[in-house]
Amino acid sequence: MPEIFVFLKKKPDLRAIFMTHLIEIKNRKAVMKLKRSFAIICTLGLLLSLPAVLSAQQQRIEVEGIVKDSLTDEALSYVNVWLEGTTVGTMTDDNGHFTLQAYAESNTLVIKYLGYEDFSMQVKPGVKNNVTIQLRQLAYQLDDITVRPQKERYSRNNPAVDFIRNVIDRRKLNDPRNHEYYSFQTYEQKSFAQNDFDEKVLKSNWLLKHADFLLDYVDTSAVTGKPILPLFNEEIIENTYYRKQPKSEKSIIEGFNRAGLIEIISEEGMTQILEEVFKEIDIFQDNIPLFLQRFVSPISSIGPNFYKYYLYDTLMVGGMQCVDVAFVPFNSESFGFTGHMFVTLDSAYFVKKIKFNVPKDINLNFVSYMAIEQDFDRTADNTRLIMKNDIVAELKIINKQSGLYARRLRLYRNHSFTEPENLDVFYQDAPVVELDEARKQPDIYWRDKRMKEKDIKETSVDKMMVRLRKIPAFYWTEKVVGALINGYVQTSETNSLFEFGPANTLFSGNMLEGSRFRLGGTTTVNMSRRFFADGYVAYGTGDHKLKYDAILEYSFNNKKFFRKEYPFHYLRAEYKYDINQIGQHYLYTNPDNIFMMPKRRRNDLITYMRTAELSYYHEYYNGWGWGVGGRHLTEWATQYVPFERILADGSTTPQLFYRSAQLEVKARWAPNEKFYQSRNYRYPITLDAPIFTISHVFAHKGFLGSDYNYNRTDVGIRKRFWMSPFGYIDIYGQLAKVWDRVPYPLLIIPNANLSYSIEPESYTLMDPMEFINDRAALWEVTYFMNGTILNRLPLIKYLQLREVVAFRGWYGDLSDKNNPAKNGEGLFKFPENSYLMTEGPYMEMSFGLDNIFKILRLDYVWRLSYKNHPHTPNSGIRMKMQFSF
Repeated sequence: MPEIFVFLKKKPDLRAIFMTHLIEIKNRKAVMKLKRSFAIICTLGLLLSLPAVLSAQQQRIEVEGIVKDSLTDEALSYVNVWLEGTTVGTMTDDNGHFTLQAYAESNTLVIKYLGYEDFSMQVKPGVKNNVTIQLRQLAYQLDDITVRPQKERYSRNNPAVDFIRNVIDRRKLNDPRNHEYYSFQTYEQKSFAQNDFDEKVLKSNWLLKHADFLLDYVDTSAVTGKPILPLFNEEIIENTYYRKQPKSEKSIIEGFNRAGLIEIISEEGMTQILEEVFKEIDIFQDNIPLFLQRFVSPISSIGPNFYKYYLYDTLMVGGMQCVDVAFVPFNSESFGFTGHMFVTLDSAYFVKKIKFNVPKDINLNFVSYMAIEQDFDRTADNTRLIMKNDIVAELKIINKQSGLYARRLRLYRNHSFTEPENLDVFYQDAPVVELDEARKQPDIYWRDKRMKEKDIKETSVDKMMVRLRKIPAFYWTEKVVGALINGYVQTSETNSLFEFGPANTLFSGNMLEGSRFRLGGTTTVNMSRRFFADGYVAYGTGDHKLKYDAILEYSFNNKKFFRKEYPFHYLRAEYKYDINQIGQHYLYTNPDNIFMMPKRRRNDLITYMRTAELSYYHEYYNGWGWGVGGRHLTEWATQYVPFERILADGSTTPQLFYRSAQLEVKARWAPNEKFYQSRNYRYPITLDAPIFTISHVFAHKGFLGSDYNYNRTDVGIRKRFWMSPFGYIDIYGQLAKVWDRVPYPLLIIPNANLSYSIEPESYTLMDPMEFINDRAALWEVTYFMNGTILNRLPLIKYLQLREVVAFRGWYGDLSDKNNPAKNGEGLFKFPENSYLMTEGPYMEMSFGLDNIFKILRLDYVWRLSYKNHPHTPNSGIRMKMQFSF
């Protein structure tokens, strides 16, 4: 009974009741009554005092967080996390995240992980604790020499560097393409999703007010564990075949499945962009292309000069004993990686696994988080077989936004070094061939493929998009956005035979035409996959003239989506009457694009031109292309550009027009060219491979009414040179020569840029027809420094600006035979404000800041020569909106 008296002593009220009952005891019956009352009172007292007892001994603990490597900032998987002195604990997931909720006496969180120093911290009871824990790595001892990840003690003369040099020396020896034949199958899944999706979005977004069903499609992010809403999913089953001699590598796509919002964008162009942004990573190369940048590989030949390496624990990876090698760039802002690679401890120095990400301070746009993991298997002869390549990223335009979740998972199976049964695969034209049934594979086919792979997540984006498009607001918004991006408007909901466009040319204006209105369109592959018709009509309210263009084209290969699809192989007839803006030719847009209307000066150097042309062009998958064509052109003078023909006595007489019947032969070589193919233009994604062009135009006087003999030759080259990790340099050069005596419209006129935008292969501060030559050399050199200097300046580095330096020039000459001042008879008098190049080349230089607000580039341009020409600016600011990682 002592425990009862102790308890009653602590409870005065209960003690008084107990004493009262004790006094009233008179007989045995009273005693029994007392016992029953005493039991009731004790029970009530214990129940009432239980919360106080619990609060005195236990407390509610709630912790959510992530555990990372303090050196590489890499998330650590399967780390033990528990409350000190208790059995309450958990373990981090594949992405380093953990959640712990419990009632416990201790509020000390303990974290232990092999190869890292023990960590403990106090957490606040009764509230939710969000923590990020950085574990410091322990020293790892190898051959009695200790290497520690301490910046002040790091030396390149350490066992870690010697170890990694052995890995570098053997990286080519394990290549599977050292065999005569090599084949494998891949399953690839690309997915994009709205990150951290909240059902509140359905109430705040007017497009999704009636889309409560979206909650049925919410998934979980493999990065943060946050809810995500899938927006795009693509699956590809592909078989790849390699032959060493003669060298050939071909792929056959047997299954293709795509659904989501990106359907509104050109599929061919988007495929190229996705392939470059999430490019297949080969760590065994010096430079790794990723996000349209170049990163230094951790086992690059310059790796020991770029990275710091540390040796840590030995552990078993896939049944093989490996050493954990950590790596981190010397400069955390540079384009390198941080992570761990697991290398066997035998003489093969075989990379069994690698996990890495980008440094947290890197000057890389829109990427708030990235994790890359690759697994390799090893054959008996030490050949390296990649088994998994997994890239996961979180992309944000604005830091406060939830952003986009993106993943590219590529799994490799059925590796073989035997000769394929059918060698015809190596003789197909295209490097990648999609089978006719690839997009028709049934659901059971995809379910079977997914069931075999544990890493694959099945999505229902296609079903979700069907339901979304039943909402009128979403349906019409998608249509409008699609028209703005692609430039064309369909005439039918499904299987549109004809489309109107481009939309950006509906209205424009210039000095000659005044306001210009244009309506055009094209037939689609739904009408014919080989025959196409394209054209437009335009009218100017100032000149009251009707312009037009009509194209009939036959393609020798079937087109999947639209007429100008890669590769070209066509026979085309075109008849056109329109204006010609002399000395102004834009590479990647229409001349009457409404967004090109603002000019830095009056644009009146315009003539009329009628062209009838028949052309043939053939483009090959290896990058070669060649063409031949005949055209007959007539160009008319205008009040702004008169054709004043010089007579024998030096006087002039007006000439209304001239004619030229020309034959053109051209060739182009662009191996491994990467571009975004829109409906009408190709926008280069990368310029890593060189692009060579050559053309010659010939005309014979008298043939089909031609007024002059004419021969012109052009040779050009464009190339990007990577200076990893210090950015890259784009170089463009061209040589041109006119061999005959002709009037100035047929001579070589530099491409002047009158707009305020930055345009390639044009001169920012030059006026149209400021120089006229019959032979010329031109160049453009642009160095994109990727923040090489600014990333090292205190405070400024946080702006993540990138330096751009450009130097452009034109060096031309005019021979006496084409100089109206020396041998003018039969030639046209030069327009006013046209000059000879008597003071050397024309040059301009610019210095710019790129990556302003992540999308803007501003250049300040100086004119370095011919500053005395009237009406021409000597400096100016130009801008460009662009999306760049």
